[in-house]
Amino acid sequence: MQRGAGCAKVYNASRMYPWIEFGALQKPKVAIYGLTTEGYALAAKMVEKASVTIVDDTLQMAMDLDPPMVKSNRTVAQLLGEESLMGLKPIPQVLSEARVVLFTPKLRRTGDESIIESSGKLREVAKHISKGGMVINVLPVGVGGNSDNIALIEKQTGMKVGEAINYGYCSLRPGGEPSPVASFAKMEGQVAPDEVGLKSTDASIASLELSHVSSVLNASASISTEIELMRRARGQKIPAGGAERYIDDLASHVYDLTAVQASEDVGEPLTYLAGAALKSLENHVRYIVEETRDLLRDMQLKASRTRVVVAWTVDKYEMRADRAKTAERIEERLRDYVTDVRHAQMSAGREEVMDPYKHNVVIACSSADFEWVKGLKGGSRSTELSILKGTPSLQRV
Repeated sequence: MQRGAGCAKVYNASRMYPWIEFGALQKPKVAIYGLTTEGYALAAKMVEKASVTIVDDTLQMAMDLDPPMVKSNRTVAQLLGEESLMGLKPIPQVLSEARVVLFTPKLRRTGDESIIESSGKLREVAKHISKGGMVINVLPVGVGGNSDNIALIEKQTGMKVGEAINYGYCSLRPGGEPSPVASFAKMEGQVAPDEVGLKSTDASIASLELSHVSSVLNASASISTEIELMRRARGQKIPAGGAERYIDDLASHVYDLTAVQASEDVGEPLTYLAGAALKSLENHVRYIVEETRDLLRDMQLKASRTRVVVAWTVDKYEMRADRAKTAERIEERLRDYVTDVRHAQMSAGREEVMDPYKHNVVIACSSADFEWVKGLKGGSRSTELSILKGTPSLQRV
């Protein structure tokens, strides 16, 4: 009799409070919108504390993740190599049930089109957010960009951010650690970022936004200045110097710089700063191609007897498409001079990169790729190999 009464109490409690399951707390539900490297890295931080589902907006499916699955699959590529995926669910259901949604989309476009693309994806997410939910944007924005996102979410949901739903922001650079999450408001009953394995900050969204813009502009301006000054140094035959910063470093900021441009009126100083950095990247692509052409001429290499390799290891699952697209532009321009042009990554074997019957010119586009190419050169003395460093000095090795 008493046992039956006890069971009834547990049952009634579970009906009244759905997050209670026989005396144990259920994990809060988290959805990650975007099957990207950045999104998966965040999932690994949260999977112990939260019930995590990751959304592949390309294939229009969502899959549950659990700790053993994440531990055995360290990367998105390994995850997608699994024969069976766990708990496939419809995306609207996943987003509407989630207490926290992280916005980590896979962008396929660059320039202004990438800003339009990201806004479209955020609009799709907002359609399915339920009352009490929180959207955390991981994709960097320009000045005032988060205010625009909040207005978009409120228009789509018909709910007020800070009252019925919440919004958070944490900027993330390619391959870097996310900043702590800044929230719009402290809502009663809201699942806080700390509760699902993320770090939070009491700083405002606006201050975090300005800090990221400042960091990106400072880094980009420094690299851009070096690119243009080294161009003049080469023209005057002045010995090259400067820091070892590669085209990879500047290309990693393209989306962020484009967002700064999109957030400011034409003619504003910040627009000029961002635009100048983007222009320097375009120039750097041209300088690399010109220096490669000059190298072929100086070494009297015939185009038919030369292979040019763009050595740039790019993660195809990262959120931004800018580095991959920049590598493609270098390849396309080089084909005006040499037919045999290819893009190689560090996962490639020596025989895939170098042709033993040709002179191989390898353009190293990051510090890691340069060290890899040096190893290839040292391990094959019989193969003709010249290295061009994709730094502002464009040093030949």
